[in-house]
Amino acid sequence: MVTTEGTKVTGILLDCAVSCHMFMDQNYFISYHESTSEFITVGGQNHISVIGHSSIKFQAVLLHGYINLTIHNVLHTPQLGANLVSLGILHCQGITVRSWDKGLVLVKDGEELFHATLTGSSGILYFVQYLDNNNDVTYYANRALSMCLWHRHMGHLNLQTIESMQNQQLVYGLEITISREFNHLCSRCANGKSHCLPIPDSSMSRYSKMELLMMDLASPMFVPTWDGYLYALVMVEVSCRYPVGHLLKKKEDTGTAVCNVITMLKRQSGLKAHCICSNNGSEFVNSTMDQFYQCNGIIHETTVPYLSQQNGLAERAIAIFFEMVQCMIHTASMDLRY
Repeated sequence: MVTTEGTKVTGILLDCAVSCHMFMDQNYFISYHESTSEFITVGGQNHISVIGHSSIKFQAVLLHGYINLTIHNVLHTPQLGANLVSLGILHCQGITVRSWDKGLVLVKDGEELFHATLTGSSGILYFVQYLDNNNDVTYYANRALSMCLWHRHMGHLNLQTIESMQNQQLVYGLEITISREFNHLCSRCANGKSHCLPIPDSSMSRYSKMELLMMDLASPMFVPTWDGYLYALVMVEVSCRYPVGHLLKKKEDTGTAVCNVITMLKRQSGLKAHCICSNNGSEFVNSTMDQFYQCNGIIHETTVPYLSQQNGLAERAIAIFFEMVQCMIHTASMDLRY
């Protein structure tokens, strides 16, 4: 079969007429060896030069997977119009052939080696089923599964990506069978991919007076007051949402301000504070504050780092205070330092 470039047959053919394995494509060869002054006869008249010989390697596709095959003593004949595997040579090596509904199956010692499918317009060419590494296929799948099982086998990949891989044929053999509609929430994904539990919109806990206090320190204001105050300490009594604000000139004054506010609330309510919640800022977590909490029998709880929602009452109180002050300043057309 001597053909031009436009009539070459791609793929690998199983031929019962050739006396040796002959490949025109050098990409299949491994440990290639060049040859000179060597020819083969095709059709009894045409002489084709052999420029090399070696072994070839490819992945044969089977019904339940694939297998890596290596065929030795293969001639490299670029002028040949196809890649031919000699059925006679394989038969001499103890490989048997059995037929199936689509072509032939080659077997050795009870193990299937590869399938050859009968195709072509005239139905006379046996094409070896193999995995082409030159196409855009990224992975290979050996059986059809449901969408639910594909979702699990691919590490709980999202369903849109799995469908896109199938539509673009990025995975050879990716077939989705029954139960294709798998659009419900995967509980394993919800547990494994969640970084933290969602923060509830409202708390169902009920507290008595002075049982829990939440506090936070506002960031330095862009414009200091006339007296040079830059910070604002806000403490909220959780049971009745009673807020207390205290202006500070320096961040180091936070400890003194906290002690004064707690003392004031204790005197006004006649009750002692049980627990105080704050973030992990150094103004709240230090040896001076720890000593104050221990002397007064107060439990100090801190929020999880980078999770300000746990201190949401104090955060919201700061926002409300500053919004009210800014609205009153703009209404009175006063200087921002007020």
